Amino acid sequence: MVSLVFAGASAVILTGAMLVITVPSIFVAALGLVASLSGIAVIYILLDADFLAAAQFMIYVGGIAVLILFAVMLTGQINRASTINRLMPLAILISVITFFGIAYGITREGWRYLEAEDVLLPMVGSSSREGRYLADILFNDFLLPFELAGILLLVATIAALVIAREK
Repeated sequence: MVSLVFAGASAVILTGAMLVITVPSIFVAALGLVASLSGIAVIYILLDADFLAAAQFMIYVGGIAVLILFAVMLTGQINRASTINRLMPLAILISVITFFGIAYGITREGWRYLEAEDVLLPMVGSSSREGRYLADILFNDFLLPFELAGILLLVATIAALVIAREK
């Protein structure tokens, strides 16, 4: 059952990602982003990382994707943008080279299987202690990057509003 859910979530992630980079409509691309981010949250649920899944839904699906959709809807001249990019062949070439490089590395590595009790991941564990581990890590070890990420999101939101505002 877990393998089936994982395969379904992976298909949703990949389909949404392909929509983001292939469709000419920005609105449909934003919906593909929402689908892809939702699939990632399902993967977090499969990893028993309930807090990260909830954060993924609230922050990315609920926040950033909705912000993109509002920016698309508020921008009146979005249909006049060109969807043809002269760098597309180079991007495809780099993507194919990267794919085959990663596939080569994965197939050449000698993977070994671990039992569940041999793996200790502080943020992916029992649901009762997961939030405490994440809070300790965020507010002790990574306080400055956490605050800088919040400031960056605030600046990006203000910039999006300034760009979308009519002159």
